Amino acid sequence: MSEQQQNNSENRPIKSHRDGAVEVAVWRRETDKGPVFNTERTRSYQDKEGNWQKTHSIPERDLLKAAKLDERAYESIQQMRQQDRDQYIQQQKQAVQQAPQHEPERDR
Repeated sequence: MSEQQQNNSENRPIKSHRDGAVEVAVWRRETDKGPVFNTERTRSYQDKEGNWQKTHSIPERDLLKAAKLDERAYESIQQMRQQDRDQYIQQQKQAVQQAPQHEPERDR
């Protein structure tokens, strides 16, 4: 993967949930202490010139949509965390299986 492709993939959410004009995006950032997940809630609209824009302001009529999307984003994050845990456990099991087996020394 080229550096530009890697940078582009790092600038995209790993998961996105949408209902109409409201969207909740899930972002993942790797740290030395493990992954950190953040969310971003936006609403799309067309400006006076007809260009699509995004805002973080959610009108009253879209609050329930936004709350339900927040819940779906939370569930997605929990699933990703569980997958990370499962993968870690699997890696640990493989490491144990691949480790050289030493027989205990016997008294002679």
